[in-house]
Amino acid sequence: MSTDTALIEKREELKHRLAAGEYKTLVDVFLVWIDRVIRKITRQTKPLPIWLITVVLSFVSILIGFAAIYIGGYKATIGKFVESMGLGYELGAPWVISNYVFFIVSAVVINQYIDSIFVFWRDHMLAATESLVSLDRFQNWLERTSNRRLHLLVTVIAGTLGALYVTALVSIQLGILFDYGLTFISIIPSMFSFSLLYQFMMVILLSARLRRYDLKLFAPDPSSTELVSSLSGELNIFVYLVALYAAVSTLSGALTGFLPSAGIVLVLLLWLPIIIMFILNQTGLSSIIRRAKWKSLNEIQAKVEKLQSVGNFENKGTMEAINRLMDYHNRVKSTRNSAIDLGTTLNFINSLLLPLLAFILGNLDLVLNLFARKP
Repeated sequence: MSTDTALIEKREELKHRLAAGEYKTLVDVFLVWIDRVIRKITRQTKPLPIWLITVVLSFVSILIGFAAIYIGGYKATIGKFVESMGLGYELGAPWVISNYVFFIVSAVVINQYIDSIFVFWRDHMLAATESLVSLDRFQNWLERTSNRRLHLLVTVIAGTLGALYVTALVSIQLGILFDYGLTFISIIPSMFSFSLLYQFMMVILLSARLRRYDLKLFAPDPSSTELVSSLSGELNIFVYLVALYAAVSTLSGALTGFLPSAGIVLVLLLWLPIIIMFILNQTGLSSIIRRAKWKSLNEIQAKVEKLQSVGNFENKGTMEAINRLMDYHNRVKSTRNSAIDLGTTLNFINSLLLPLLAFILGNLDLVLNLFARKP
């Protein structure tokens, strides 16, 4: 079997498996199960929209948490916890609810993004992939991302340990014994947060592996290929998602009174994952472009060397052909080595502004007082 035949068969195999839905994440399976339960109760036949499933899941999780508080008699403990964070009862309950919703929605949103990557690779990337090694690496990433057992293990174990850690810290802060009620109500958002972390690491892994991916691009100017622009846009979506996550975390910190004490340092820390993701994405795209560019340059150089091997430099036709090839070589060599343009730069700056704007909104009174001071 030739390499070309093996490459074509591998592409078709992955396309078929992706189209058949063989690669499903743990969150996919969980959402499908929730959808079936809701439809069975409501006797609906059509699949429910993802936003409705998320709303129902959030509502049920909140009900479970508050039921545990009242049944277990943990209302006083929760009240102390809310007061210790500088929140009154009128803000404390909405803050707890918003945390439940935030972690659940975040896990669903990033899962939808991963599903969109599956679709993007199936519809665009696989047909342009030029090596079996690249296809094998992508398949390996698919299997890791869809490893539901590992994902569940991380979610349950890390989520439980995270909830225990938070409970221990709060118990020490409140000066009470270890409170199992706090553990119970914090375990749901903790599990969703670690499920989110697992998915986040999978997206980082994909971005880190991009630099070794081989794509068939427009030979005269690889950076101008439509696929490069589409891939850059797909990757930038995740940068925005990270920025939104950072912005919401900043606002949450402002509500609890933590943000003013941490100041702009927290915003700078939240910029780190945004910057890291942008650098990973753009360096990966740059490596793809440079590799395609050198492939074109090497082909041109091979043709020039073939003409030179004849050694008939007095022949006008030979010299004209060499000169044309060298001009083409120089034009290809002068093309951009990256996908960064004005639009990409502006999008990156906008993503950095989101946590900063959240910081300003969360501390609007302090900012206004600062500008209101007379010199």
